[in-house]
Amino acid sequence: MISDIVHFFGIQRNIFGLCPCCGELFRLSDCRIYLRTRPKKDWMDILEAKNGRLDRVEEKIDGMEGALRDEARAIGRRMAHRAIRKIDRVFAPRRLNADDAKVLFHPVDYVVFNGLCNSGDISRILFLDRETKTPKGRRLQRSIEKVLDTAKYEWITIRIQNDGTIIEE
Repeated sequence: MISDIVHFFGIQRNIFGLCPCCGELFRLSDCRIYLRTRPKKDWMDILEAKNGRLDRVEEKIDGMEGALRDEARAIGRRMAHRAIRKIDRVFAPRRLNADDAKVLFHPVDYVVFNGLCNSGDISRILFLDRETKTPKGRRLQRSIEKVLDTAKYEWITIRIQNDGTIIEE
């Protein structure tokens, strides 16, 4: 008798079906078969329902956590910018983002691509250099200023190919 039952369930395990709703493959032994009325809920049905509720609550908490992290990140950025303004004597007083600046040190200290980090659209390019006391340094600054004032500059794009050849556009 017991071996007949085991044999019966063993056969059911080898019979497969295709769900008409979702198209998923299932074993007959995993199928819930009932007629006209649904069977009473058992402990496993109750456990699955509670697990489903827990999953939904976890998803909701994860969403709330993400929003709180984003808000905390924004607050932290504002606090960092306030702290930077207190110690930054070069960029903050001129309302420039220090992340937009590239350090050269020669012939000028910084080239600032204003708007590079915030929007990606550069609104202007600034050359920042401290006042120099040497005649050679002052002459160099004046020559850079003269070139910019008289628009004696040009834009050339140079592309280096994979084989090492250089193409000028």
